[in-house]
Amino acid sequence: MTAAQHDHQSPVDRIAWAKSLILFGMGIYLALLILTGNLDNYINQRFAWLVVVGALLFIVLALTTLNGSLKPKRHDHEHHHYHISWDIILVVAFPLLLAVLIPSRALGIEAVNGGVSLSPVGIAGVARSPLDRNILDWLREFDRASTPAQFNGTAVDVTGFVYREPSHPDGGFMLARFTMSCCVADAFPIGMPVIAAAGEEYTAGEWLRVGGQLKASAFGAEILPIVFADSIERVDEPRQPYLYP
Repeated sequence: MTAAQHDHQSPVDRIAWAKSLILFGMGIYLALLILTGNLDNYINQRFAWLVVVGALLFIVLALTTLNGSLKPKRHDHEHHHYHISWDIILVVAFPLLLAVLIPSRALGIEAVNGGVSLSPVGIAGVARSPLDRNILDWLREFDRASTPAQFNGTAVDVTGFVYREPSHPDGGFMLARFTMSCCVADAFPIGMPVIAAAGEEYTAGEWLRVGGQLKASAFGAEILPIVFADSIERVDEPRQPYLYP
């Protein structure tokens, strides 16, 4: 092989190595999301197997590309082969760079845009006793009820983060969670109204465990089943903050 031929091939070889590195990096990144549990911040748990397959495919493609770059190359000057340029390599590498630099976290109050919904999401779930119901379970129960007063006196124990609007009454706020049907792109905030004696003490975005009783009362312009809090405990964000319809 002449020096001229070697100089002509080396840029293509470097690109092949860059492609292999990006593919391998994507595979390792997805594998780390799975192993650390951070994958739950991005997709519904029932689709995790697709990410496992994706991680394996990225690694296989990386090894295949690397193996191809190590084989001796034959040049047929009658054919012109398209080679990926460095600008395309950099564009493809940019999402991987962002994924590495930006810490993985679940959606919080900063992602609430347009308010918190009082409507249930998805199909009806498994029937649970009142103290075992989460916010989504309760919204489904409210949706089936003929009147908000149907739940008067029912005990409640729910966890969520504080969401507050100017129209909420004194001591009132929404206890909210995000639901996730498929992935973080379709995450949707839902919540239950809460009234507490010192409700103003709790800051927006703070995670609380609220115990109390339901009572139909005015909350803004509506009559709703409201949690009148008997106990409020500040808690850490749950390991799995999303609810699944």
